[in-house]
Amino acid sequence: MRIAVLRCERLPSFVTWQIPDVESLFGDDRSLLDALLERGIEAEPVAWTDRDADWEVFDAAVLRSTWDYVDHLPQFLEVMATIDHSSCTLLNPVDAVLWNTDKHYLDDLDRLGVPIVPLVRGTAAEAPEIAASIAEAGWEELVLKPAVGVGGSGVVRATAATLPRVLEALPPADEVMVQPFADAILDEGELSFIFVGGALSHVLRKRPASGDFRAHGIYGGTVDATDVDADDVAQVEAMLARLTFDLLYARFDVVRIDGRLAVLELELIEPMLYLDLAPGSAGRLADATLARLSRRS
Repeated sequence: MRIAVLRCERLPSFVTWQIPDVESLFGDDRSLLDALLERGIEAEPVAWTDRDADWEVFDAAVLRSTWDYVDHLPQFLEVMATIDHSSCTLLNPVDAVLWNTDKHYLDDLDRLGVPIVPLVRGTAAEAPEIAASIAEAGWEELVLKPAVGVGGSGVVRATAATLPRVLEALPPADEVMVQPFADAILDEGELSFIFVGGALSHVLRKRPASGDFRAHGIYGGTVDATDVDADDVAQVEAMLARLTFDLLYARFDVVRIDGRLAVLELELIEPMLYLDLAPGSAGRLADATLARLSRRS
């Protein structure tokens, strides 16, 4: 058996600052590769942009650190379709990938009954309509996000008063979504529930750096493994149960609003899983990978 662990060839273009140890960002990849090798499986990192990659020689391709897909989305989707049409099994599956590349998936989650942080969607050219909807909702503190993005790229904090100026600075056709800022991010933090093979593996608490609002390590935020109560687990397990995909892994990023958890993001393509913070999690991911291949053989 031979498995490709898919990664990026270079960091996405939004990372414009110096990172002293870039390879440290790929710790999840190394942990999975080591766990597969411990199980006697031939595994290797492969850049999804590698034009010489022969997907027919792999039994599976596990999507991991493909962060630069946002810079080359059409090409990325073409490569994912090529893998799906080969004898190689893509994990997560291609239908989940197609759905998760655009934040319109949040609308689908809402229709499925999954609690989400409320949002208003539109293009930058539709600033008056967006502002009117926000005024009707009564939101004052806001977060603006691009429809396609990873790692907090393009995310801007604004107020109802400053939002028109923020939208005016964007290309008119750019689609964005605007959400109320969740104060819980600054105290309780953002919670990430990591599911592997359909079962909860571990939970992370992410807090932004002082003076920032983005709960991402690349912006100086902190990430720690944490315990949560049974009710919180039950809430997010119910969210997962609403999905129809056969997922190898999923990361639900949630925040508490009015005492209940709501989805900020659902990550099915290239999330950091912070396997180093949860002993045994790399092994669980390796075992779940092999279990899916066993089912399909």
